[in-house]
Amino acid sequence: MSAPEDAGPGRVDGTACGCDEAVERLWEYVDSELGDLDQKRVQAHLDECAPCLEEEHIEVVLKQLVRRCCQEEAPAALRLRIHEQLSVLRLRAVAEPEA
Repeated sequence: MSAPEDAGPGRVDGTACGCDEAVERLWEYVDSELGDLDQKRVQAHLDECAPCLEEEHIEVVLKQLVRRCCQEEAPAALRLRIHEQLSVLRLRAVAEPEA
């Protein structure tokens, strides 16, 4: 049996994903919102693909800029209203189990 032809940056052997998937999932990757397997697949791709790694660096820098520029807090009344609404939604979800 010969070696897989897709053993490069776009391999789909369970350890890496292609460029399209890697770029599409960068926000989730940067925010650590991917499952363990998907996180490893995107990381494996970034380890091998310089253009996608550059995109990842851009996303990280953008996230840092947003964090630095958006340090204002919402007014206390607004925060309270949002908290109350979230509490109501949680209570409804508990009271109305899925059919």
